[in-house]
Order: sequence, then C-alpha cells, then structure tokens
Amino acid sequence: MSLDHTYRRLIACYPRTYRRQYEDEMIGVLLDDAAPGQRRPAARDVLALLGGAFRAHVRQAGARFSGDAWREAAQALGLIAALMLFVRDARVPVLHLAMFADSYPDGIGEKFVFWPVGPVAVLWLTVAVSAVCGWGRAAAAIAVGGATFEVVRVAEDYGQYSTVFHLWPAVLAAMVPLVLAVRAPRSATASLAPWRLGALAAATLVSVGAPSIAMVTGADDSTTPVYGTWIFTSGVGRIEAILLTAGYLLFALAILSTPAVLRRRLLALVVPVGVTLLLTRVGLGTTGTFLERSTHDGVLAVLTPAQWLTLVLTPALLFAVAVAILHRRERSGSRGA
Repeated sequence: MSLDHTYRRLIACYPRTYRRQYEDEMIGVLLDDAAPGQRRPAARDVLALLGGAFRAHVRQAGARFSGDAWREAAQALGLIAALMLFVRDARVPVLHLAMFADSYPDGIGEKFVFWPVGPVAVLWLTVAVSAVCGWGRAAAAIAVGGATFEVVRVAEDYGQYSTVFHLWPAVLAAMVPLVLAVRAPRSATASLAPWRLGALAAATLVSVGAPSIAMVTGADDSTTPVYGTWIFTSGVGRIEAILLTAGYLLFALAILSTPAVLRRRLLALVVPVGVTLLLTRVGLGTTGTFLERSTHDGVLAVLTPAQWLTLVLTPALLFAVAVAILHRRERSGSRGA
C-alpha cells in the first residue's frame, strides 16, 4: 500500500464536508514532509490525523446542536423530564398525605414517607415551573440538586443490592440541567402549544394522583395487583394502572404531537434514557440475556467491567447514530425539495 493511499485512509476518518474541502491540500503537505522512500506514515502523523479527525467531528456536532431547533428541543425536554421525575418522586408522598387526610389507618405517622423523596419532588416541580416561566438557567441550577440525589440513590441501591434497575431516572435527571442550561430562541412554553402544556399538566396530575385516587375511592382491588416491571416497576391495582397508563399516554401525546422538526429531536434526545431502560430491564437479567448476571444466595453479582462498559457506551453510541440518521434524513429531504 502506497504512502498516499495510507494517508487517504486516515483522512477518511474526517467528516465528509471537511474532506471535500481540505483532503488534497492535507495529502500534499503530508507527502511533502515525508522522507524520501518512506512507505509508512510516522506515528506522530497518525496520531495527529486521528486527533484532528476527532476534533473535526466534535466541532461538526457542536455546529449541529447549535441550531435553533435543537435548542428548543432541549428546553422542551427539560420541562417534560422535570415533570416526569416529579411524578416518580411525588406519588408515594402524595399517597401518604391522602391516607393521613383520610385517617387511614391509626399510626400512619410512623409510616408516613416524605423525607427525602418529598423535598426532591418539590425540587423537580420547582424546576418545571421555572422552565415554564422561561428561567432556563435558574431551572438548570436547581436541577443539579435533583440530579445529584437521583445519582446517589442509584449508587446506594447498587452498593446494597448490586442493582441498576432504576438507573434510567438517574440518566434522565442528569440530562435535565444540561438541556435547560442551553440558551434557546424560545422557551419551552413558547415551543409547545398551550394545549400541549395542558396535556402535560393533566398527565402530571393524573399520574401523581393515581395511587391516592385508587386508595381514597376504594375502587381498587389490592388483592389482585397488576404486575408490570416495564411501566409501573411494582405491582399496582387495576384502577391505579389505568390512571397511570392514561397519564403516560398524555405525556407521549404531548411529545408525539409536536411539529416534526421538534419531535424528531425530542425522540433523539431521549434515546439514551430508552436504551438504558432496555438494558437494565432486559439486557442485565439473570437468565437468557446477552449480558446475563449470576446470583449468589439470591443476591445479584456485581457488574463486570464489560457490562459496565456496555451500559455506558451503548446509550451514547445509539444516541450518536440517532442524531446522524436524523440529520441525514433531513439533508436528503431538503435536497429532494
């Protein structure tokens, strides 16, 4: 293989637009600097080319994400994610408040669960309200506390039980301060139509109040719980399951009904959360999975380095693939038009 051909293979690592503009110039400079009779590139040249390719891809990605559509999608995701995290952390405290108000049963004070999830639920609600008001930077600063709590909670669960079953909320929570810190031409309130904001509010109320409504009305049959580890993560009664499903569908409606440009970016942004959910629910199972985990006396074994690597890199890789597919599709569509 000639030196010219080797250099061209290395330069193929650069983005296509970069190669079109600079490939011939780079090849000329590299061949001029080569020693007479040299057949292989020097190690420093290989490292310089690969490092330059990485920086070029980072700059290109930065330019893509600097577009107004991505910025608006980031603000919208921050609001929706904060509401979903509020729902997750507020359901049990709200249920216990309803039980206390209903005088159910004696001694509820001993079992009342408010700390620490209660304050964290209030924190996520504050983040959502700040996002609605257009205070993105303030919401991002507040969200750091909630994200820290979610990450610590997952770390504690892993330390005690070697489980990463609830890792996806930590991934979602970690994204909230990042996306809300992005400056956008319009706030989440302006990007989402008023009826979508209403749908999000309704989804939040229905989802948070589902256990309380089922308990207070006495309409649920607690002896026949519905088990759904994908959606509910624990057994719930039928009425509660119906209400939670309605709430989740309203969240989905608010996202899927957005304009195509915004919807595609919202779906791409939640890919890391969805992939993490898939890996922790199915991939890291105990039997018959591609990342099977062994147990010792009924306790899950710790994750191996390979499993940790898969858990970290797979969401990031598939997010990059989703973004690349999105931009290629939109570029092809604009050329066809």
